[in-house]
Amino acid sequence: MSEDFRKLIVQRLEDVKQKNKKIAVFYDNYSKLSAAVEKRHKYGSTRSDENLKDSEEFARVKEEMAELYRSKCQNDQLLINANSSILSFEKKTKALLAEKKSLEEQSQKISGKYAAAKVEIQKLLVDNEQLNDERIATNSTVTALTKQVQEMESDRIQFLNKIRQLNETRIDLLNAEVAMEERRRHSKMQEMIIKAVEEVTDTDLKLDAMLKAMPATNSNGDLLLGDSIPSRAEFTFECDEGEVNDVRWLDAETFATGGSDRKIKVWKTDGHGGQTRIETLSGSNASFTRIDYERDRKLLIASSNDKNVLVWNLDTSRLMSTLSGHADQVTCVKFYQSHSAVSGSADRIIKIWDLQNQRCSRSLFPASKILDVATHLGGSPSLFASGHFDKKLRFYDGRSMEPVKTVEMGGRITSLDVSMNGCELLISTRDDTISMLDLRTFQTLHCYSAENYRTSSDTSRVILSSGNEYVAAGSSNGCVFIWNKHSTKLEKRLTSSSENAIFSLSWNPTGYGLLSSSKQKVVTLWK
Repeated sequence: MSEDFRKLIVQRLEDVKQKNKKIAVFYDNYSKLSAAVEKRHKYGSTRSDENLKDSEEFARVKEEMAELYRSKCQNDQLLINANSSILSFEKKTKALLAEKKSLEEQSQKISGKYAAAKVEIQKLLVDNEQLNDERIATNSTVTALTKQVQEMESDRIQFLNKIRQLNETRIDLLNAEVAMEERRRHSKMQEMIIKAVEEVTDTDLKLDAMLKAMPATNSNGDLLLGDSIPSRAEFTFECDEGEVNDVRWLDAETFATGGSDRKIKVWKTDGHGGQTRIETLSGSNASFTRIDYERDRKLLIASSNDKNVLVWNLDTSRLMSTLSGHADQVTCVKFYQSHSAVSGSADRIIKIWDLQNQRCSRSLFPASKILDVATHLGGSPSLFASGHFDKKLRFYDGRSMEPVKTVEMGGRITSLDVSMNGCELLISTRDDTISMLDLRTFQTLHCYSAENYRTSSDTSRVILSSGNEYVAAGSSNGCVFIWNKHSTKLEKRLTSSSENAIFSLSWNPTGYGLLSSSKQKVVTLWK
């Protein structure tokens, strides 16, 4: 573009030069005339006509010169204007060249981006094609897996039906075994009754009459003689093949034990320092952890390490139902509202069971292992408490999924027991302390501890006496500690013949007699 401007300027200058050639001739003639005039003035002239003629010629030439000067001035102005235009065009040319260079650079960048985008688009097209192929393959796989799932679901339903049939068969066999045991027990009981009748004395008859004449009973209808602090072992016997995890009085003379031998055994005291096994309840494939009893309907419920909860009718000694649904060991169970129960498990789930329909009606997820539960709390029949591995005591309303209250304790909560009026909760923790909590204010009323008291396990049980006057707990050294509930004074320390850890305690409903079970298949009645 700059070359074209230069050629144009050179061309114009050439045109001006051609026009000025004629003017140059006049300049030459004018110079010559000027020289001649000067010469004549210098040397003089004799011819006046010639002078006149020369003067006219000189005037004419002078006018032409003036005209030429005017033309020259105009041409000079045109030249100046042309030079100015040239400078302006050169500036514009430089600006245009710079802009052109910038645009070329931008064009190169855009071309590079375009090429990169083209490559990226090509790559995306290839990836899209691969993804489309994978999607088609995935859809085919999903279709095949869906078909397999449907087939497996059909097989699962068939297996469940078969398992249900096998369970029914197993229950029938167990019930037949229980019936045989019942017949043997009945025969043995008749022999014992005949023998006992022969040994009845006048003193026994008088004592029986005195007991029948006493009107005081506890909430379960048992004769309440008043809480009596035991001082000696009435009897000690081996009842299981291993650990006795729980023991519980069913009435004033009958109690049940459960442990690692996978059986619930029902015993009856004879009043003379002895006991007799009257029933054996089976149905579990692992050890039992907790026992609870509903006296009105004669129902016994137990939790087991085989992930199930089992319910028996003690009137018929028949296994009524096996409640399945937990994914790990069931650590505790309690009767809840009418025709329901609540259980806790190591799978960190609390389940509420409908005993009539034999199904789980609600599952709660506290996100911590449950070590014990307590029901029949004062204030609301739907309220229950659970003690957890994360040191928290949670209170639930069975109608909601979230806890209505959470209280943090000083250690893992191993045991819960509710007072007779339902307004106080006894709590055992792994830090070797026992606390009494007021359920109306959720404040700690009392703390119980002793120098040599050590919590025996994560599921060791502490209890209140039947008359709500004392607190009892078993220790890891085989001792039973008894505190006054109100003063927190240590009233008694019972020492067993062995140092095996005490797992569970149960106070007789009459207030007279305390059962303890230990790690090594031993049960002791303290009186």
